[in-house]
Amino acid sequence: MLLTLLNEFRTSKNSKTRKLKMLYRLILNHGPIRAEALASLASMKPATCARLLDELSKSQLISTSELGESTGGRKPILYSINSDDGYVVGIEMSDLYSTIMLLNLKLDILGMIKIKNEHLESAESMLDNLLIKLDQLLTEHQLTTAKILGIGIAIDHILERDKVAFSQYNARIVSLFNYIDSKVPCFVTLGSGITFAALAEYRLRYNSESQRFLFTTCDTDIRSCTIINNTFAPAPISTAQAFGHTTIDIKGQRCECGSYGCLKQYSSLSAIKSRVIQQLRLGKPSLINQLTNNESEINYHTIFQALAQEDQLCLDVLAEAAHYYGIAIANAILTLQPDVVVCGGTLTPKNHFFAMTKKAIEEKMSAFPHIQTHIFAANDSYEVVAQGAGGMVLENYLAD
Repeated sequence: MLLTLLNEFRTSKNSKTRKLKMLYRLILNHGPIRAEALASLASMKPATCARLLDELSKSQLISTSELGESTGGRKPILYSINSDDGYVVGIEMSDLYSTIMLLNLKLDILGMIKIKNEHLESAESMLDNLLIKLDQLLTEHQLTTAKILGIGIAIDHILERDKVAFSQYNARIVSLFNYIDSKVPCFVTLGSGITFAALAEYRLRYNSESQRFLFTTCDTDIRSCTIINNTFAPAPISTAQAFGHTTIDIKGQRCECGSYGCLKQYSSLSAIKSRVIQQLRLGKPSLINQLTNNESEINYHTIFQALAQEDQLCLDVLAEAAHYYGIAIANAILTLQPDVVVCGGTLTPKNHFFAMTKKAIEEKMSAFPHIQTHIFAANDSYEVVAQGAGGMVLENYLAD
């Protein structure tokens, strides 16, 4: 029944169905929540709201098992979505480790498989193998693909690996979508890891306290995603890297995009590697010389090893990268004025990268004390992309 009703939410333009969908979405975003608060948020008359809530309850889409704090009389009923009977799957495709997750509608992890890819293979071959593993995971939970709401898949890593030109992204995405859609009897959505990670961070930790949410990651590329007023409108996969092309220095280094002084040239993993090599060529001392025999052996893991041993050269390069990253985020804050900013990616947990980034943001924002933005490090979880991919399935069912 749940699948049938949510499918009706996704396809029907009926006025009553749209009102039911709106209430369900408000409960998802704000629950557990009282009926009075829901009526106010939905701009509905209390009697109309109560009638629709009763219908959602009878359909088992929502639960009324929780009771709020009493103000002296009977404890008020709090409404939550019924997460026990609905299942979604989130998948992160990657050359290193692909992740498959079975989730309930609150994005709690019910089961997970990680697959180490031993050799390079086509996206289609990778999808074939992932679907075999997915069937195994679902069988363990006495489910089939026909009984889940859908599958969300993060594919941008594969598009970047295959060096698909931005102008060809849409065609390649359509090709992959058609390929997997022909193999599974359920809803499928493809998207970017940054949008999925932002959705999971927001849903799991910040949706009750943030109306303007900015999520960024600093990695091989530098990305961002915004969520405003609980409304999630993911940008195209081909624009996920746009934040990395924020101009930091108009007379700076030439970027691959053709511009000068882009953030990616100062704060990404590739920029850090280039800067470390540049300093070594100038004769600066570093543990890197003991960890490698020649320049060609220097990679991100070597730099992380040196950072773990507090190598001063690498620490200085990391601090410079964090400073530029912080300045770029501060510029975004001045434009968007988010109440919460979350920084994720490979670099954020390294040494004092996040603390240095936050310091740069706060120094820039000190001239604007009326802009009250809270800065947090992302949850240190390698599962957040797959969680968000699953969450995007429900977002698509509830989209207007």
